[in-house]
Amino acid sequence: MLLGQILKPYSLDQIRILEEKLNTYEIWVFVLVLFVAILLLVVVMQRLAIAKFRNSELFKSKQSLKLNQKDIQLENEDETNIIDTNTITQTPIHHPLTVTGKDLPEPGTIFKFSVPSQSNRLVLIGKREGNIVTRSSEILDHHLTIDIEPVDSENIEILSYQVEFRREGKVLIQYPTDKDFHEMEMKESFTISKSLHYENEKTFDVIQLSRPIRIKVGGKLGLDGKFKNGYFEFHLFTKDILEKTNLGNKRIEKQFYLKLYKIFPGYDTARQTRDGIVPMLTRFGGKL
Repeated sequence: MLLGQILKPYSLDQIRILEEKLNTYEIWVFVLVLFVAILLLVVVMQRLAIAKFRNSELFKSKQSLKLNQKDIQLENEDETNIIDTNTITQTPIHHPLTVTGKDLPEPGTIFKFSVPSQSNRLVLIGKREGNIVTRSSEILDHHLTIDIEPVDSENIEILSYQVEFRREGKVLIQYPTDKDFHEMEMKESFTISKSLHYENEKTFDVIQLSRPIRIKVGGKLGLDGKFKNGYFEFHLFTKDILEKTNLGNKRIEKQFYLKLYKIFPGYDTARQTRDGIVPMLTRFGGKL
């Protein structure tokens, strides 16, 4: 009986069913092969993305190293690239995603400020507005204001000045007589004079480029008293000039200078925001 079933030929219905099953198996095999090909493509794309990311991090590290080397070279350079803020002002960017290298301040730039003999002069370091615009995510609007005012305009030989610092963001400061930086109070003041001396207030005869007032502005401070993410360092110094008074005589007055000495660790223009603000580069292989 079993032998008869084996030798019995298949009917047309059975042959049709077998062909349909065969077609179904072929479709499943094709789908499985396509799925495996897609998985292989995804793996290859992930490897390429990881390689590109590592190259980008290496590039950022090299750029950060170049910036640090440039900062070291600036210590031995003379004054260059002086900007007179009486005729040139920086304005914020009004269009999204337009920040380029030329829109950002560079280390070594010197800003010059003249002070009227009969009134004060305000110098503002800020994020989007001021005499010095940083466009940095670490800096606040009105981060640091420097108020310079003549205090003895009746003196016909040499003019003295009182300088007041007012801050809204974090500031570290080092005066020429200090050994280290200290966190600035909300307000600090001093006098530049050879004849006037006020009790309980710092007085300097002159503030030279070789021994300036060093100012660091940035975001958050760590427990060690240093900025966590990055900072801008400025050097404040003065130069004597001869100016004619209302009486017709010439008097020694001063021009004030702010030198952008260092931007540490530098701008990360690839991560700028839509409103034109640029964060700082990450340090130590991407870890803050």
